[in-house]
Formats: sequence, structure tokens, C-alpha cells
Amino acid sequence: MALFRRQGLACLVTALAAATAGCGSPGSGDPLASESTATIIAQAKAYTIAAQSVTMSGRPNSGLSVNLAIVPSTGCAGTITQGATTATLILDGATIYEHTQGMPANRWMRGTAASQAGLASLCQLGTLLASLSASAVTDATRSVAVYAGQPALTLSGSDQATGKPGSVTVTDTAQPVLLNITGSGGTLSFTRYGETKEIDPPSAAPPA
Repeated sequence: MALFRRQGLACLVTALAAATAGCGSPGSGDPLASESTATIIAQAKAYTIAAQSVTMSGRPNSGLSVNLAIVPSTGCAGTITQGATTATLILDGATIYEHTQGMPANRWMRGTAASQAGLASLCQLGTLLASLSASAVTDATRSVAVYAGQPALTLSGSDQATGKPGSVTVTDTAQPVLLNITGSGGTLSFTRYGETKEIDPPSAAPPA
């Protein structure tokens, strides 16, 4: 059942940690103008992890894509695609369910989050974003724009080690949350904050 690993996601946020440090020129009308880049990223990370729910989607690398509605402390539900294989993943409390493309519609694999830690970690924002920080470079610049219809602040820089570009986009608010993380390996978007209220097990899941 441990079909996927979170390596791609970890590599993306690690690369972005090196691509988004330092201070740039704040844009006019920016509620975050008085905050340092390090503070903005730390706050956005904390508020995202503390959100009631959020949908995380994108391609952290060329071989992996995710679309997961995450409810912290409860679980997540959505799809993971690796190569040509798509799986539906549901983490409901301490129980994890997986339905892989090609399986009968009423068949699900079932296990515990403890025994399938690799899959379960895809639903844990604290784990996924642990390495996202602003301590590696000092050339980040700011740009105020509109992202998905809302005011946003993008922090752009380059990896101090590789020189490759990366960026973090957050809501341009006093309590920012993450909107997008982009690095050399791929990109992740964070949307639909607060829309998912609960995670339900699949109706066809095997009994406990």
C-alpha cells in the first residue's frame, strides 16, 4: 500500500527554503510592508498549518501530482498521481484508505496511518512544510499582485547553492497564508481555505 513517497514534496519545499530569504522593496499599500521576508514566510507557514482546512494541489516534481483536501488533525482526501498511476487517498483519523486506478470500484486497501507513514505524511502540513524557511539567501524581492482573484504578495529569489529561481506567494493580509510555492522541481498551490469541514471514510471500505 505504500505506493507513493513524499520525497518529491520534501525536495520541493527544501529547494524553496533556499529560494525565498532576505528582504526586498515592499509595494505600496502592502499590509506586510513592515515585515521582513523571514517573518512573512514564518507567519504564512504557521497560519496555513493552523487553518481549518486547505486544498493542496500541483506537481512537486515531473513524476508526481497531488490534489488533496487537508483537514489538520483529522485527515485528508483526494488523489495522487505518479507516472501513469492514479490513486485515491483518504486518511480518516488513524485509518488510511487507498483505491488505485484499475481496482474494482468497491474495493479499497486499508491500513493504519502508523503503518503507512509515507502516505499519511502527505496529509500532514506541519511535516510537508517543515523545511520551508527564509534563511538561505539574501536576494529575495517582493511584488504585490492579484493571485486567484485576491491581493497577494510574491517573494522571489534564487537558491544560494544552485542559482535556480523560486518563489513563495502569500495572501497580502495581516495574517498571511500560503497561496503558491514554486521551485526548480515543481509547484504547489494552496486554495479553498476552510471549505472542507470533515473527512469521511469510503462507503465501500472493508470493516474494521
